[in-house]
Amino acid sequence: MFTLVDAIHRNERLNPAAEAIADDTGRLTHGELADRAFRIAGVLRSHGVARHDTVGVLADNGIFGVETMLGAVAAGAAYVPYNWRWAQAELVHGINETDASVILVADHFADALAAAVGDTEIRRSITVITQSELDALQSNADRLDTVRVGEQDAACILFTGGTTGFSKGVVLSHRAAMTNALNEISDCRVGARPGDRGLVTTPLFHSAGLLCWVVPHYITGRSTYVVQKFDEGRVAELVERESITNMFLVPNMIRRMLKAGAFDTPGFRGGFAALHSGAGLLRMPDKEAVSSLIPGVDLYFRYGLTEAGPMVTRLLPADMMRPEVDGSIGTEYLLAEVELRDLIDGTPVPAGSIGEICVRGPGVMTGYYGRPDATAEVLDDAGWLRTGDLAERDDTGYLYFRDRAKDMIKTGGENVYSSEIEQLLHTHPAVMEAAVIGVPSLQWDEEVRAVIAVRSGITVTEDELSTFLRTRLAGYKVPKVIKLVGHEDLPVNPSGKIVKTKIRTAMGW
Repeated sequence: MFTLVDAIHRNERLNPAAEAIADDTGRLTHGELADRAFRIAGVLRSHGVARHDTVGVLADNGIFGVETMLGAVAAGAAYVPYNWRWAQAELVHGINETDASVILVADHFADALAAAVGDTEIRRSITVITQSELDALQSNADRLDTVRVGEQDAACILFTGGTTGFSKGVVLSHRAAMTNALNEISDCRVGARPGDRGLVTTPLFHSAGLLCWVVPHYITGRSTYVVQKFDEGRVAELVERESITNMFLVPNMIRRMLKAGAFDTPGFRGGFAALHSGAGLLRMPDKEAVSSLIPGVDLYFRYGLTEAGPMVTRLLPADMMRPEVDGSIGTEYLLAEVELRDLIDGTPVPAGSIGEICVRGPGVMTGYYGRPDATAEVLDDAGWLRTGDLAERDDTGYLYFRDRAKDMIKTGGENVYSSEIEQLLHTHPAVMEAAVIGVPSLQWDEEVRAVIAVRSGITVTEDELSTFLRTRLAGYKVPKVIKLVGHEDLPVNPSGKIVKTKIRTAMGW
């Protein structure tokens, strides 16, 4: 099967003068990026990196992160991007977890990495090469362009969110990376249109930015602009200046763009063709608002998780504005198979029943790095991955996300799915963001509570929202407590997704 290393050779041969990657500091053609990747591979080999090794990278979004990813795989190694927001203990854990002996680091993170590498908990000798040092070394290095990797070789190791304890490293093979790219290209046309130019606003240490945007655009010979962090005005400026045609924004980002008026700018009325979203809730009012500001735009919604490679299902433009499937996560990608199974006995559940999403296909992870027991808990011998997510399938095959199994709220002997309440809240004109959680209760086992950020210019009370829910939900599902907060008071991760595990602390619950 075609690998990422094959893609480097192909782009160098077929698209040498076409732009491949750009950021706020510069831009590289496919020929330049390929040459730098092969020279970085040469540097890595001179420092002892061999096929099947791991190479750590600590960098924020930019060209450096992309060229080191391609350099690592060109050397036959697995690319391991560390989360630059980690505390030192988390970074030490990430280094130990994935056995990197060589780490490439952006200059402005060099001090943080030095402190981590000097920690007494580090289990092996580490060679650190800074960005400036790598630039000097690779300019004089011999190209290493002869390594041939197999489709099952690890291409990258990406860390899970670590909602309980430290993160685990998810091993994704070249086959998985290429499968995900093919799914994106064939089903969602990412990088498939002539002249496509993607904008990446989410961190490259997450699968969405790296595997769903950079890689599809790269293997089709297109171009990607990578920004350091999300900013509404900056995104609007880049869409116009850089002739951006497509991008991925989590729903939180879309609502921020709407609030700031950023979609109502010249760049979005030119060649901008497709807006993709996922990792949250995007309901009809927001979709209608975007469509009215960007006439003719293709809207996509997708669901996935790192362990699945990451993408599993998608809702296509033809379905996005259909009221009867509003709130659906769509149907399976071309190269993914989904079953909903009973949490207790693992048997498939019928349409209309809630079950755990299980996915199988060539994009699924190899396993958790160095953790066979944890891998066996979620990945069976037939290749089925247990996602830990709950969904329901309707009679026409469309899937509806209901909750994380571990987030399901048990209250008064009843199961409450937070997503059901959140989706309903997002249909209220005053609600910008909503998060529903369970809080321990002596009376109810868990008490349903909601934290809501209200749209600017709209006034609403807790009682009004409670009444809105009570007329549409069973009483036991209505939050016992509703707290109205500012948008900035909701804890979010680097991708803009609400982090429920931090809400109890943030709210003093």
